[in-house]
Amino acid sequence: MMSKDNVFNFFRQAAKDEQVKDRLQNVASPEELVELGNQTGFEFSTEHVDEAITDLKEQPDFFKALAEAVITIFSPAHDDYPASGVQPFSGEIGRKPHS
Repeated sequence: MMSKDNVFNFFRQAAKDEQVKDRLQNVASPEELVELGNQTGFEFSTEHVDEAITDLKEQPDFFKALAEAVITIFSPAHDDYPASGVQPFSGEIGRKPHS
């Protein structure tokens, strides 16, 4: 069954699957999006993509949610390192023995 729900389900799957996410980053047209969706088991058409986008636009905070989704899908993996790339020292400073 083809539907706009399949569009949403496809994007949910893409957010979890690195391989699909990588392929999604190279999509350049609605037709390529439909083809990728169909290849991964989600049948929908360009009309369903349009319907899904229209539905999303009517939701409160649509653009905030869209921005968060795009960042999640298209950004590299997150890590817990600070911008400097090193962790601050958290151990105990060694003491020299008294002679």
